[in-house]
Amino acid sequence: MIPKKSAMLAVQAASVVLTSSTAKSQTLPWEARNPIVAGGQDVQITNTTGQNITVLNLHSRIPDVSRRGNCINLMKTEFAAVCLSLLAVGTAVAETSDSFLKYDYRSLVAHSDLSFDTPVPSSHDGMPIGNGRVGTLVWTTPAALHYQINHDDLFCFGNNTLASPKGHTDYSSGCGYVDINMVDFGADVFAGGKFNQRLSVYEGLESADGHGVKTRSLAWTDGDVIATEVDDERSQPSAINIDLRMLRYAQNFTVKQHPSPLGLHGAEIRTGDHVAISRLDIRDGKILLTQEFTEGNFYSASAIAIGVVGREAKASYYNELTVRLSAEPRQGKALILTAAAVSYDRNENVGDLALKQLAAAQGKSFDDLLQDNRKW
Repeated sequence: MIPKKSAMLAVQAASVVLTSSTAKSQTLPWEARNPIVAGGQDVQITNTTGQNITVLNLHSRIPDVSRRGNCINLMKTEFAAVCLSLLAVGTAVAETSDSFLKYDYRSLVAHSDLSFDTPVPSSHDGMPIGNGRVGTLVWTTPAALHYQINHDDLFCFGNNTLASPKGHTDYSSGCGYVDINMVDFGADVFAGGKFNQRLSVYEGLESADGHGVKTRSLAWTDGDVIATEVDDERSQPSAINIDLRMLRYAQNFTVKQHPSPLGLHGAEIRTGDHVAISRLDIRDGKILLTQEFTEGNFYSASAIAIGVVGREAKASYYNELTVRLSAEPRQGKALILTAAAVSYDRNENVGDLALKQLAAAQGKSFDDLLQDNRKW
């Protein structure tokens, strides 16, 4: 920062230049400066101090080199004066007032916050959270919270694909659906007059309040993890069933069925030479969904891994499309972590990558993850 003494010198220098006889054109009317209005000739006018001044016309046909040089020097002097003035003003502002340099960003960005008093009608109207790599919309149904986990590094087709002739048929980025069900039997949660869903844009924090249940969701900046905190204060809490679902599924029936190499928990979609394979898995009490996409030499893969912190949980295969993680019914807070990973290496286990992301966040509380985001 320039010291005050330098700022004062800059102001004085600017004043000297602007008040010198060579800079009197600062007070000239526009007509005197314009060669068309002035008739293309030099103009004699009187400035505000009564001094006669000759305005040199650079477009005049009179080849007076000395006068043209004087005019160029005048322009240079004016330019120097403007630069010194700007330097002086900027320095004075920096030295005399911090209010111009300090902003209440939270209040400024809060004008873009969202608040819904009724559930959104479709998934497309959900509230967005993300960290620049992994993200989702968050929307509700009366008994559940819903996500579609997306990763911006996932491309399901290569640049030479013949399976996706139209751009809008390319299903890249999508990794899987996640549903957090909070009602087995009883009153709906996200409905009625107590419902409210909010998005803090400044913190990237989504919150949903319902009958006896409050939730918060964020995308962790230090890893590819979506964190969801469920605070169940109902007098008769229900089990929390987290369903991890495939994005696409097809089952081919033939007269003579042969055991599928994918097993009972896999699905294969073929479009020409393009093959999309989805698999469900359970590892050490965690549930996983992996995808593989191949076409010729092209290969890409994604994985989602989900774990629960703070409650006992049981994993099971719910149906052909879904693997479920059920957390015990209990009052209080539970933390649900959903990690995503992408790989383009056929020899790399993408499920292990997602579990590694999950492990990095498991030692933290939701508030710890939120604090990491605030630091970022």
